[in-house]
Amino acid sequence: MESIWEAYKAGIWVEPFLVYSIILFIVVGVTLFLAIIIIRSEKINRRKNHAVYSEIIDNMFMTVVFTNAAYEQLKLNNDFAPYIGLKYFRKQMLRAIINLHQNYEGVYAKKLEDFYFQSGLMAMSVSKLKSQNWEVVCKGIQELAEMQVTKVFPALVKISKTSNKQVTIAALKACAKLNGSKGLAHLSTYKYPIDMWTQVNIISAFKRTYAHNEHESVEVLLTSANTSIVSLGLKIIHTLELSPMIPVVMQLIDNAPNDHIRQEANDVLHYLNLNKSF
Repeated sequence: MESIWEAYKAGIWVEPFLVYSIILFIVVGVTLFLAIIIIRSEKINRRKNHAVYSEIIDNMFMTVVFTNAAYEQLKLNNDFAPYIGLKYFRKQMLRAIINLHQNYEGVYAKKLEDFYFQSGLMAMSVSKLKSQNWEVVCKGIQELAEMQVTKVFPALVKISKTSNKQVTIAALKACAKLNGSKGLAHLSTYKYPIDMWTQVNIISAFKRTYAHNEHESVEVLLTSANTSIVSLGLKIIHTLELSPMIPVVMQLIDNAPNDHIRQEANDVLHYLNLNKSF
């Protein structure tokens, strides 16, 4: 211990310390510089590739939409084959097919859906449901709902019970979009309160797929022990002007779980009777 103290007082350590510090500083500086160069180079290459990929993807989907070419055929096409297996190309292809599907319907939309299933892009969307990042989960839900993947409906029902509000809204909207009026039937046993904003989002999705001759699922909502679900059912009846539901609303008024629901049911009944008279 004394020898160390003597060496310290003598200043023998100063020169090696400075030398090693300078070397360490140079190594760290060079490493950071190279890292910045590499990251910058990757970004530039990714930007260049994005432009190249966009053109290839556009041509690919035009082939899919306007011909009967299947995914297996496209894999053999020399224009597409070198790119189809690339990670970033597939990510960009997934974003592109979702955006394109929003602008097509009927047979063209069906061709895009078939490609989505055949190419394995659906698996990429499904994998997002397991992410710890809620934004990624929501993205996966939206993709699956857009591409009409009805087999994930049970998983979405389970996900809708999460504590994250954004994920809950995305999952409930997707359920309504995938199964129309039947997509809300599971809410009759939903134990968690649904706030006004969530209700508005659900109704917005529900309106796009609702079949006017199917009232059973809406009626089931009015029998729920969860008053926020009952309120949602009343809002759906009001929004879609479901006059055939008047007897059910009248029955709810007589058996309302509280004054708030009774008043909301009365308001809906008045609105329906008023519109029915015109």
